Amino acid sequence: MSEDPERAPLCACGSGHKYQQCCLGREREMAARLHDRALGDLANGQPAAALAALRRALLLDSRLARAHDTLGVALENLGRLAEAEAAYRTALQLDETCAPAHRNLGELLRKLGRLEDARPCFEAALRLDPALNQSRVALAKTLAELGDSQAAVSCYREAIARSPDGHVLYVDLGAALWKAGDSAAALEAFERAVGASPAAAEAHYNLGSAQLDLGYFDAAMKSAREALRLRPAFSEARILCAAALAATGAIDTGVELLDRATGLEGATGQRYLILAARLMNSRLFEPARGCLERALQEQPGEPIASHLLAALTGENPAHPIEGYVRQLFDASAATFDRELVEKLGYRIPGEAIDALQTVHGAPEVPWDVLDLGCGTGLLGKEIASRSRRLVGVDIAPNMIQRCRDRRVYTDLHCADFVVRLAREEELQASYHVVTAADVFIYVGKLDEVVPAVRRVLHQGGLFAFSAEALEAVEEVGSPQGYRLGLMGRYAHSAAYLGGLAMRNGFQVELLRNTRIRLEHRRPVQGWLTVWRAI
Repeated sequence: MSEDPERAPLCACGSGHKYQQCCLGREREMAARLHDRALGDLANGQPAAALAALRRALLLDSRLARAHDTLGVALENLGRLAEAEAAYRTALQLDETCAPAHRNLGELLRKLGRLEDARPCFEAALRLDPALNQSRVALAKTLAELGDSQAAVSCYREAIARSPDGHVLYVDLGAALWKAGDSAAALEAFERAVGASPAAAEAHYNLGSAQLDLGYFDAAMKSAREALRLRPAFSEARILCAAALAATGAIDTGVELLDRATGLEGATGQRYLILAARLMNSRLFEPARGCLERALQEQPGEPIASHLLAALTGENPAHPIEGYVRQLFDASAATFDRELVEKLGYRIPGEAIDALQTVHGAPEVPWDVLDLGCGTGLLGKEIASRSRRLVGVDIAPNMIQRCRDRRVYTDLHCADFVVRLAREEELQASYHVVTAADVFIYVGKLDEVVPAVRRVLHQGGLFAFSAEALEAVEEVGSPQGYRLGLMGRYAHSAAYLGGLAMRNGFQVELLRNTRIRLEHRRPVQGWLTVWRAI
């Protein structure tokens, strides 16, 4: 760029004009043209060419906020997400009124799973330009993923009202209404989605799912069959149709339907198990019980069927059936993060780290951390920046592999964490922090676990974990202090947990009621607690 105009009041080109009126103006004009060219390159699917044009534009005018914003888009298209975020933030530093930059930053943060950070970006974009309906839709999706279903519903309704193509949002509106507990309005939204897009198999499937949950079994079968007609390989629609048949008492007919399907592997006993799981998700427990009983006739001792049948028949074993947890999580590892975080609004890892930091006198970072039941590493990625040594333990090999892919743990062990804790006791007082996020819902009795955790913690070390709240499901708690629920997970009472802490050398620093996740559209209440080793 030419000399600073403060030092050279006349342009060096010899025209006799002031610099600001001559070459600087030309440079800005050229920068704007290069920016327009970059927009064309992006529209034509050429982000690398756009990037080159934008680099030249910013050499000519580094304060062109919209060019930094478009630079972020180009970088994002090239997969350079950290650089894209920096470009969007630079655009906003230069011009905080740039609504598209707020929206684009929000979209990137949402893509990265940083939903709490994405929300204010969309809100800022809409304050600056209420006509940006794309930002309104993105905000609605973010609110739904955060579990704020009522706010998501309002946002979707306004987006539909403001858009001539708003009918495409009826499926999302229906899902938000469903999670908010307004079944009748959700059903109406799904019906409108089908009316607007009768050739969309997904619309018929969503309508059928709502009909099944509401007990309209014949209507659910009809919707599922239409989804299958439109998309013959739609396995979820086939399972829905089979579940609707099973709900009417035709369990074997439902399994025969699955037997004819492609892409559904496993023995007949596994087909019954698939049906049972689908029925349980709709809280149709009686037909689900029939499916589990048939599964065990086909495969005696099958761990998942045995455990779930125990739950449905009111048993309260101290621990799950041997092999249940490993089999359950090995089967779900590939889709675990998407199902838990996006669909069920799971936020415990972030909440647990926040809780650890609020405890007065917490050990100084970096910490040596033991993450029990580490799963795919959702908590590990939150705590890694505060850790010197981060050890993860999980019983499921597929989960451990997913965890390894994150590259945040210094050590990983595929083992029953109770067994691993016994080995860790050889190195007593070796950790500053032990975590267990949504792990004890698959354990039951904790009388052996808690003293083992105490032995591996430094004095003053912290034990942070979550548990489903027994008080939320039983007015009079079980005498054991834990209860196996209908969905196959354990809940624990605050009194039981407090007694364990007192008897095993812990002081309860924090015990907070929180939403663990969503289940059948409703929040599951639980305890988030931090104990100090004394």
